[in-house]
Amino acid sequence: MSRQNDIDRTLVRTARALLDWTQPDLARAAGIALATLKRFEKGHRTPIPVVRAAIFAALEKAGIEFQDDGKRLGVSIGVRKLAK
Repeated sequence: MSRQNDIDRTLVRTARALLDWTQPDLARAAGIALATLKRFEKGHRTPIPVVRAAIFAALEKAGIEFQDDGKRLGVSIGVRKLAK
């Protein structure tokens, strides 16, 4: 079950840190305005569902894995062994 609408600013900042991404990196990957991401991460605004979905999808595509224990949503980075 996808809980993309449950992501919050702390999870987004944590995921960016795991990826070593700046705010412009994530905004570009998600196809959203940088100002929108900045307002979200500062807690000034809650993005509409389509924007949250874009952020969620961009992070997942970059290797972030979201864990859901039924109560909380967490993040980690997926590490894969490269094929030789």
